[in-house]
Amino acid sequence: MEELVSIIIPAYQEEKRIERCLQSIVASTYRNLELIVVNDGSTDNTEKVIKDFKERNKAKSISINLHTISNGGAGRARNYGLCLTKGDYIGFVDADDMIHPQMIEKLVHGMRKGNDLSLCGLLFCNEEGKPKIRQSCLRRQRKQCPRQALELAMWAQIQMSLCTMLFRREIIMDAGGKPALLCPEDIVAFEDFAFILEYISRCSGFMEVFPFYGYFYCKRKGSTTGISRTAKELCYALQPVLDAGDRVDDANFVAHKLLYVFLMMEFWYKEALKSSRHEFSPQCEDWRVYMRELERYADVYMNASSVALYKKLAMWVVRKHPEMGWFLAKTAGRLVF
Repeated sequence: MEELVSIIIPAYQEEKRIERCLQSIVASTYRNLELIVVNDGSTDNTEKVIKDFKERNKAKSISINLHTISNGGAGRARNYGLCLTKGDYIGFVDADDMIHPQMIEKLVHGMRKGNDLSLCGLLFCNEEGKPKIRQSCLRRQRKQCPRQALELAMWAQIQMSLCTMLFRREIIMDAGGKPALLCPEDIVAFEDFAFILEYISRCSGFMEVFPFYGYFYCKRKGSTTGISRTAKELCYALQPVLDAGDRVDDANFVAHKLLYVFLMMEFWYKEALKSSRHEFSPQCEDWRVYMRELERYADVYMNASSVALYKKLAMWVVRKHPEMGWFLAKTAGRLVF
């Protein structure tokens, strides 16, 4: 008998997109699915659209379960859904996105090979679901957990999204069948990444990347990915990355430190790119925090053979000549990052 796959779908104010999302999942070639839709306190017609869709598709074999809770954010909605899952494998889909009909089937095939984590590519689309011309390259890779998989996830900078993956139930749940691993609810960025890294840290099998673009990420105006964050908020959000790396029992493991410094530098450049000298300068709190955090692992970053020369040069400029770095951000920041 086919393994049951639970798909958790948090939905907030998605009356215009949730039906498109659900239809893409119902069209899956893999049929043994349970959809757990968590309406996160929407005040529009999201709940009605879901109920109507469920009614129209009740004759199909796929189970659609709707649960409405008070608004608490996507992380809380996902955790609520985790407590309700029954599947052998667990996946996540965002209500404003879509999936390829073969995505779940291909990922299940990977799990049957003995992987603890199977993932595919994420296709960047516009709000209407049309793919953008330029996409990141993706190749098949299979890495041992936790060390090799963490290194790949952290420093190879593959697009890491909960929604492109299937997870094993027994790794997420405790002996009593309750979630031992939950999505963060109190950080402002990298929520997916924190869950993924903690999950990999608990694994002893393999993580496999399939060169198949199965998830359609439909970026739209007003999405949380475009919200500006303070430097302190980003430091807090990235702490799970450092924690996961520090748990690796290997003094030569530095992928988490490289990623931390790179992201701090990237955010420094982005802030400089969009701000005036008055708004972003050594007198600003964000500037001081970024510069302080850059120094934490600067030596590791500058001595790492896996770091490209142009990234090291950018790092040197920001640390030693930040005013020149500000000018570089204005002229070439989009090319560097």
